[in-house]
Amino acid sequence: MKKGNHSFTAILIANFFFFLNFSQLLLLPKFITHLGLTPADIGFVMGTFSIAVLVALPLVGLLSERIQKKTVFIFGSALMCGATPFYAYVQGMGAPILILRVIQGVGFAGAFGITAAMVFDSTLASSRRYLLGILTASNISTHALGPAFGEYVIRTSGFELFFFSAAFFGLVGCMAAFFLPATGVSREKKAFSIRQALPFMTSTVVLGMVFGAAVIFLPPYLLTEGISDSSFFFVAFVCGSLLVWGILYRVFRRIGERVAWCLSVMLLLSLPAGVPWLKDMELLGLLSVLFGMGYGYLYPTLNALFIDLYPGLRGIANSLFVWSFNLGMLVASLGFGSISDVFGYPRSFFLSAVSGLLLLFLLARMKGR
Repeated sequence: MKKGNHSFTAILIANFFFFLNFSQLLLLPKFITHLGLTPADIGFVMGTFSIAVLVALPLVGLLSERIQKKTVFIFGSALMCGATPFYAYVQGMGAPILILRVIQGVGFAGAFGITAAMVFDSTLASSRRYLLGILTASNISTHALGPAFGEYVIRTSGFELFFFSAAFFGLVGCMAAFFLPATGVSREKKAFSIRQALPFMTSTVVLGMVFGAAVIFLPPYLLTEGISDSSFFFVAFVCGSLLVWGILYRVFRRIGERVAWCLSVMLLLSLPAGVPWLKDMELLGLLSVLFGMGYGYLYPTLNALFIDLYPGLRGIANSLFVWSFNLGMLVASLGFGSISDVFGYPRSFFLSAVSGLLLLFLLARMKGR
């Protein structure tokens, strides 16, 4: 096996278990609902995580250009798994749950904020974009495995074991991180201009808004419809994303970047647009698969284009991409929760789909590759 393949395998394994820890906590809104809190409370708690990510990412980007990215990942994954079991002792809304979200937000920024940059630093240029797609598909797969396993643990053993099991996965990821490739540290000062990234940043923010509204608020919405197990949504979503990179990637490449972008946006928005008409599990499954296909292509594509903008500052570039995505997640957490309190979930999801149409305009103005 080539050295680049060894390096990518190490990144894939460490990132997979890190994301298993993270993805189980996608069910945190259910725990918050279990505590008797409101959609606005869910948005505030989840938004605290995004605020911490946004504050930490610029520092993570700068550090990743001065010390080993491997070290930054280990530190971030340790914070993520270390904070997880303490949710079991949270009794309601207050400082403890918010502090835990801040710690994990910093941890997420440290680990995930530099992962794609490590892929670009340790693999051949000809395979980077595809491998980034594989990494994204692997990450997304945990969005099915984590919630599905989490739902089972909650149902059979309660929330305490749920949080401890998530922490165990994170610990495995932290230990695996010691085998990550050692990447070069740049000593040369390079100019950094944010202007050329603005169209990509805006597109990524909108993508984060649409994604955040779905993954944060669809599980509690399904609870109001009498569907207690939301793992079906996550499994179908993951299947759609894996379908893109396992089978349809070459098709998307052949039809041209602009057409692929537009098609992906329409697939992405089919779920939030269709929520007001959800009447059965079959339609939920179909819309979730389409949503996963759109997201599965758009996320790594935008990520790769972002890093290509700043080839000499990949750590900073990837941190800027993750920063933009989490800004969108924050807007979704705070805005969607408040809007849902006023207008209800179905209308709020439809508004999310309408706002997502901005992606079509933004992507149409970019240069295809």
